[in-house]
Amino acid sequence: MLQRPVQRTLFDLVCGIYTSILATVVVALLTSTHYFSRISLITACLGFLCGGALAVVRDDLAELLVRTRLYLILSIGPFFVYLISEGITAFSMGPDSTVPQNWIAEALLLTIAGFFLYITTMNYYAVVLRRHEEVLIEWFGRPDTSYLRFVRLLSIVGGLIFLVSGFILHIPIEPVQGLFPSIGGVLLGNAIVMGKTKHYTLVESGLLVKRSGTLNNRFIPRQQLRSVEYNEDVLTLHRGFPWPVPFRCRLAPIPDSESVIHSLQKYVDGD
Repeated sequence: MLQRPVQRTLFDLVCGIYTSILATVVVALLTSTHYFSRISLITACLGFLCGGALAVVRDDLAELLVRTRLYLILSIGPFFVYLISEGITAFSMGPDSTVPQNWIAEALLLTIAGFFLYITTMNYYAVVLRRHEEVLIEWFGRPDTSYLRFVRLLSIVGGLIFLVSGFILHIPIEPVQGLFPSIGGVLLGNAIVMGKTKHYTLVESGLLVKRSGTLNNRFIPRQQLRSVEYNEDVLTLHRGFPWPVPFRCRLAPIPDSESVIHSLQKYVDGD
């Protein structure tokens, strides 16, 4: 009998927390009550129990979230709600402007919870794939210079936006507002340490990518791998929507790089 991985336990726990926050936010908006009212606390407890129980009972829940991309919707969706609400609040001068202002706080709470759900879902799903699917090929690669500069620039710009927003925006929930500079600091720190070696694992259903020394796992389904390009220095893997930026890594550090390229081309072409 396989030992229950710690990634599964964390996934079950975070699922319960996410559903707890989601249920509490919905009830608070519908009933106009604060988060520490009796009905909100009861809702939070019931949401946690239901979400945790669903994750425990459904062994394929992580796979369902990844295959249907719900894990992206649950994490990125509330962030878009936040951006829309912030825009409405910025240009609204009427009495109803307090409504989107309330949505901002709730959307940020769900965005933060969705971020942890994304991390734990991908980490557990990576364990499932490595246990139940054949590893076709794997290699370690470092990003090439041009790709590294582009991604680092995006991280710096995003970090500055969050950092400045934390000081100029007014959000009713103080702990949430305090997280803005923290997120900005994480993005700026990520820009500094970016460039670490990535571990690529090709399995039957797709490609797993993990940055060395981090918890950052990503999964690209097989149908999303569009093409493989290479020259004397760089290997490029093009992905379909919603991943416009390809993976690019230097060929020099990869042992037996010709075998890696050949296997990738056969895989992407469906041979």
